[in-house]
Amino acid sequence: MAENVSESNKIILSTRALSAKAETLLTQVTQGKYRTKLSSESIADGDRERVEVILLDTARSEELSVLLPENLSRFPNLKLIQSTRAGVDVLRFEDIPERVIICGNIGAYGDQIAEHVFGMVLYFARNIGVSNAALSKGEWQVPDSMFLRGKNILVVGAGGIGEPVGRLANSFGMQTVGVNSTGRSVPGFETVVGQDKIDDSLMNADVVVIALPLTVKTFHLFDKARLNKMKRTAILVNVARGYIIDERALYQHLKNNPNFKSGLDVWWHYPKKGEKFAQKYPFLELPNFVGTPHDSGIVPETEEIALLSAIENIGRFERGEKLKGVMNRNDYLGLKELISRAG
Repeated sequence: MAENVSESNKIILSTRALSAKAETLLTQVTQGKYRTKLSSESIADGDRERVEVILLDTARSEELSVLLPENLSRFPNLKLIQSTRAGVDVLRFEDIPERVIICGNIGAYGDQIAEHVFGMVLYFARNIGVSNAALSKGEWQVPDSMFLRGKNILVVGAGGIGEPVGRLANSFGMQTVGVNSTGRSVPGFETVVGQDKIDDSLMNADVVVIALPLTVKTFHLFDKARLNKMKRTAILVNVARGYIIDERALYQHLKNNPNFKSGLDVWWHYPKKGEKFAQKYPFLELPNFVGTPHDSGIVPETEEIALLSAIENIGRFERGEKLKGVMNRNDYLGLKELISRAG
């Protein structure tokens, strides 16, 4: 049975030790009301009742054991699960008590990922791969290219990642359209539409960037029919989650439309330790495709940026302020089954 916990004795259960800078920030934003304890350490019965927050990296499978039902049941006063990562689709929401708020780390990776997005966009817009391949064979060719100024970019997911993408697009003089769940305005976008209006915007887009969470509502959002609505010369970049696109549909679309180009930083199948990377279809053999190993948000500064951002959100929680990145559990219930069926 949950009990009231003394204001000065509350615990954040962390899967990793905090840096000195992070510990200092935590003390500041919570006024010293929390202390951290590592999940790898034994926890006394009295301390279990003081655990109100779990802080973890949801991208590291070894850290997820703390969220197994038999472990969560030990913390009757748990109120918040805060991820240091933006996405939380790896979690089984069915196993987490409904009283617990689950937050992704929205905005912590946006600037880093936006740079990566435009690395991919420019690679295709200026046909850098084509030029490099020709020169390597001793051939002097000047391929057709796309001037970004004045072109239409559609950012599907105008949030913590999409907003910085929109800002960078503006610096290139592009016409920016964002998509979010409600159609609410977002800084950096000339127009924002709701997800139900995505098809109208797709037909006019020269560049499409996918930057929204994977949920039961966005699973296979880009299927064969939707890909066919896009321009045959469009550039599609996905920095969100692989299963937002139908894998087979994208491969066939790239094969059938050689002027359509796609860059992926996220995948459907990830190698386990000791395994080689492979997908169901040989995307990397296609000349109109480029891929990277889910590293668009990874720069030397990222870990500290993400950790401090997560702690700032814990501070909002302690002060009773509006939290960033609160996830709607109904958007995730059944997601694992959809992925399993897709293989």
